[in-house]
Amino acid sequence: MRRMLGITAVSLRLTWRAYPLGTVLGVGLTVALAGVAAGTAVSQRWLIDSAGMGMLPSLISAVALGVAVHIVTLTLGRIAGNLRVDLADRVAATLVEDILTATAKVPDIEHLERPEHLNRLSLLRRGAWALAWSCWSLAETACAVASLALSAWLLVDIHPVLIVLVIGTAPVLLAGRRAQRLLGQARDEVAGPLRQEAQLHDLCIKPDPAKEVWIAGAGPELDRMARAAWQTATRREVAARLRGLVWSYAGWATYAAGLAVAVIVVADAAMHHRASVGDVVLVLSLSRELRSQAAGTIGGLGAVAEAGRIAGHYNWLRQYAASRQRSGATAPDRLTSGIRLRGVTFCYPGTDIPVLQDVDMDLPAGATIALVGINGAGKSTLIKLLCGLYQPDHGVITVDGTPLADLDPASWAARCSGVFQDFGKLQLPVRTAVGVGDLRRIDVPQAVPNAVERAGAAGLVAALPQGLDTQLGHVFGGVELSHGQWQKLALARAFMREQPLLLVLDEPTAAMDPQAEHDLFETFAQQSRAASTRSGAVTLLVSHRFSTVHMADRIFVLSDGRIVQSGTHSELLAATGPYATLYTAQARAYG
Repeated sequence: MRRMLGITAVSLRLTWRAYPLGTVLGVGLTVALAGVAAGTAVSQRWLIDSAGMGMLPSLISAVALGVAVHIVTLTLGRIAGNLRVDLADRVAATLVEDILTATAKVPDIEHLERPEHLNRLSLLRRGAWALAWSCWSLAETACAVASLALSAWLLVDIHPVLIVLVIGTAPVLLAGRRAQRLLGQARDEVAGPLRQEAQLHDLCIKPDPAKEVWIAGAGPELDRMARAAWQTATRREVAARLRGLVWSYAGWATYAAGLAVAVIVVADAAMHHRASVGDVVLVLSLSRELRSQAAGTIGGLGAVAEAGRIAGHYNWLRQYAASRQRSGATAPDRLTSGIRLRGVTFCYPGTDIPVLQDVDMDLPAGATIALVGINGAGKSTLIKLLCGLYQPDHGVITVDGTPLADLDPASWAARCSGVFQDFGKLQLPVRTAVGVGDLRRIDVPQAVPNAVERAGAAGLVAALPQGLDTQLGHVFGGVELSHGQWQKLALARAFMREQPLLLVLDEPTAAMDPQAEHDLFETFAQQSRAASTRSGAVTLLVSHRFSTVHMADRIFVLSDGRIVQSGTHSELLAATGPYATLYTAQARAYG
């Protein structure tokens, strides 16, 4: 009962938020339709009895009642059906918005690395419609139960023994509930294989990975793997459905036995003139209605059970997001001393292998810092920790002496900006794709053009058909860009915030040619030093190209998750070590 009340509360809150008037109308229509079914049976008995007694006025009244009930049923059914679809659409949209909002409220991305979390999110998104329909399911189930009670009253009025027909529906309901529980458990268990199947097929149909898949001829193998994952899920669900079917057959067999008893009793009563022919017709009609009501109740209970399962995931997500919220001090307006790392160690969720180990770094206010190292050294991970996207397992990161963990996450995020190695390709109009880098300034005149200019993308934008208003990406019929052009817009997005305290540039020009990268960084270095005098901002650059790294005030060399060298370009070249080795090898490669 408590679980049912919980589902009802969640459902009513969602439907009321989505469409208050539709919620009231929907419940009213459902209640009205519940009474119509009994009206049909009563009109049939009245018709038969009136015909048998030759009472024409009564016969006409019975026919009129039957026609009226039929018209009302069709009219209300059509209205209710359209209203249900409309309300369910609105509730589903509201629910998806809630899912995205709750996920976005979590102040880090650790949960997005956990398969169990992603499985539950997948179940929630796939089951959004079940929760969207739950209000109707609850109302229909309640009305079906009321209809059963009304049918029981009409049957007992004919003969008390006929109550067995109503009692016979109980095993049907219990068996149906058992079948739905088995299916719900199976669906929870196959969330992982279904998510794997979707991702494998995405590799074949999304443009970026599809090129590699086509060249490698890996499509058939990926399809085979996806099909295997799908079959694993399907077999589990089919097995659950078959077990549920056995329970359902057992329940309906019990009902059939009750129906046989009821028919024999009423037929015997009619033969001995203790019941009319109309009573026999009423019993037969009600038996059909009982069967329909029982099936409707099973369907309703099944939908309610599915909604309850999804509501459980929905409440879990909201509680998880709330539990991860943390308040703290507001990030400073400017840095005075800088950012410091002491003994920072970090392992990704689900592993015990350190990606970073005992990292100590000083990032002075106003400095431009370069971070170098081979692939897999931990550079991008370190940047994510500095942005607050993960929390260190050990050690501390401080901002002007205040632990980063004690700062309000949203406040610190608002003081960070940057472009990451795996930057997003936002298929939006250029103005929006760049402007979302700082939503507070997206409508400020010249904010977007200035960011585009700083990123060296002014020529790119000028060449587009509608300039800043050009739609990007083929998905919405826009202009497709090269990888390097997308990267320039990502860099412009990072420059939307004029005075961040931390600007991270993780391979921001990897898709540009060396000369273009060098020219951009010369301009950027000048702008960065000018900005640092205003806010004391720290700029952290990750690059494999040493032609740009040497512009940094200080360079840190990362290897196997540890800082192995630090100093200026000249100092590191003079010392024998990894930096000099990497620099010499790259210089030799460029001739």
